Amino acid sequence: MKNAFITFWGCRGSIATPGRSTERYGGNTSCICLKYDNAYYIFDAGTGIRGLGVELMDFVEDHYDGEPIELNIFLSHTHWDHIQGLPFFQPAYDSRFKLNIYGSENQDEMLEKTLSGQMNSVYFPVPMSQLNADLNVHVDLHAIDIHGVKISSTDQDHPGGSTAFKTILDKDRTFVYATDNELDLQFNSDGTPKNKMGQRYFNFISAVDYLIADGQYTDEEYLDKVGWGHTSLSLIHKVAYAAGVKNLVIYHHDPMHTDSILEDLSHKYMQQYESLTPAMQVIWAREGLTIPLRS
Repeated sequence: MKNAFITFWGCRGSIATPGRSTERYGGNTSCICLKYDNAYYIFDAGTGIRGLGVELMDFVEDHYDGEPIELNIFLSHTHWDHIQGLPFFQPAYDSRFKLNIYGSENQDEMLEKTLSGQMNSVYFPVPMSQLNADLNVHVDLHAIDIHGVKISSTDQDHPGGSTAFKTILDKDRTFVYATDNELDLQFNSDGTPKNKMGQRYFNFISAVDYLIADGQYTDEEYLDKVGWGHTSLSLIHKVAYAAGVKNLVIYHHDPMHTDSILEDLSHKYMQQYESLTPAMQVIWAREGLTIPLRS
């Protein structure tokens, strides 16, 4: 069985938050990378993708054999905190790389225009036309199979739309990347679906090995932010447990949540769900964390 590792390069939501109060969990916005054997699958391109790019530039120096190194980037949506790192992603400027960028078919031709637009001279000094990598933008998410890794998707409830991705390796190793989704509009307070979108999400995450999920707001914070597109912490835990998720990874931390706040929240929910029978492991995502993907 080939090795598979998920590394977190950015775990913050909304806006990057560097500083002493966020050193443990990190201040970079959304980006994770699955390395499966020697293939790379990147989910979102927030500011965290810059650090990943630095590592990949070191990798290419030792492993380039004349064939472009393929990077597959899956964008949940195009809000700033999920794409703003792309112009700073060094492999995009290097012809030794091939970048395949996947986004929702609901965006159609707008995906490439949006990515190019953020590199307009009004916002950024280098236009997208100067990227030297072999760049391909795809908006067809049906039946994706890249080097034996199968990736499916489902729509989520978020202003402007959002996409969740399920990755299946070796038929029995699974994880779902499902950030920016307002489950409180789709589920009852006990974690049962209350509409069709909720039922689709429930089926999509059922029994997966790892669910990397939006948990931006505390229950109290959510009351003032209904409709903002993010999930309350207690509900994502209830939904994940009811769906038989083995490991829940809380992700997309609120920019106002310092390390000490996240520590307190993590201890509360970890103790609660890891003491149940059966137990559900709860992990709070932080920059630099690497998880081996096991079934």
